Amino acid sequence: MTKQKSSARFRFTGFMLFLALFLFLVPATQVGDYRLYMLAAGVPCVMFLCCTVLARAFSMDRLVLALSLLFCALGIASLALTDPAAAMAQAFGCGIGIIVLIIGAVFVRSLSGSLLTAIVSAFLGLLLLGGKLIAPTFTLPVTQPALALLLVAFAVLLSREGPVSAAAVGILSAVLLLLRGEPADCLIWGITVLLLLFAVDGRPLVFLPALAAFVLLFWGMYSRSVPDAVLPEAVSADFLKTVGVLGIDTLPEGMAFPETSSLLPRLFCHYGPVFTGLAFLTYLPLILRGTTVASCARTRIHAILAMGACLLLGLYAIAAVLSFFGFLPFTVSEMPMLTTSPASLGAHLFLAGLLCGISGRNDSDLAEDAHLAMLAK
Repeated sequence: MTKQKSSARFRFTGFMLFLALFLFLVPATQVGDYRLYMLAAGVPCVMFLCCTVLARAFSMDRLVLALSLLFCALGIASLALTDPAAAMAQAFGCGIGIIVLIIGAVFVRSLSGSLLTAIVSAFLGLLLLGGKLIAPTFTLPVTQPALALLLVAFAVLLSREGPVSAAAVGILSAVLLLLRGEPADCLIWGITVLLLLFAVDGRPLVFLPALAAFVLLFWGMYSRSVPDAVLPEAVSADFLKTVGVLGIDTLPEGMAFPETSSLLPRLFCHYGPVFTGLAFLTYLPLILRGTTVASCARTRIHAILAMGACLLLGLYAIAAVLSFFGFLPFTVSEMPMLTTSPASLGAHLFLAGLLCGISGRNDSDLAEDAHLAMLAK
């Protein structure tokens, strides 16, 4: 008799479920709130159903889906110790975000790359960015959804019309971001656009003018028109110690953390720097899997979309960590999938859905090639 070995997928899924269960059982036993016991039972069950039923039903990439759900679980767990009501609200927002992820996966598999798609996506994205300039009372956080729509428009234009029209949309978006007073988002968006332009059309005649335009635009408008970034109110470590959160005793006295929509400070304070560092390193397999999906894409538009989603998620993660420790001159308030903003959470999961859908499209192309090869024999 041969010993039955468990597959790597089964071991990975089991580890994810155990980690999610541990993140909620510890706060539940400490606080004794019934809502935390509901989360301890509900979050692992939802993760298991999504990684098995939904991944098979919509042909989504299991690794990207599982890692995205893990980040959502970490965001809920960062609120569980001190605010169970906020943790329940975050769980509800993550549930809506899973629906958005499925929409992104279905949308990208049926994306035709028509000019109408590019026009509609660019119009909606620019309208969201310009809403604050048109109506100053419009203060909803729509930057991340706008960038997701603009990425779709940019990918369609770059694959269909060429680099000139795509670069024009990218530069116009950067102008609106600077006028909105969001230099960090402008810098991340500019780096993404430039890298995609260089990857698709690396001619100096195309890349160098776009690079010069972004550099002059950013430094000129940021130094003259945009005021100095005002850091949000900080929460001191002394106050956090009075709450009794995990891991805070290892931090220096007087250390402060910005009060932003990002859940990274809460995760850092509750579970300590070691666990937070390991959680941040989990972005690495997500980005590596995304680049693999992009390299295996058959069409240019899918390759651009997959690589653009990887760049946005990866650059935002790195910038959020650098800003958290004070290495950047401006504040990056959004951590991919670790945020309390429903709009940003939905946009990040939409980008993850694009990766899942493109991966499913790649698998379908490979299966079709195998079928044709079998018929040719």
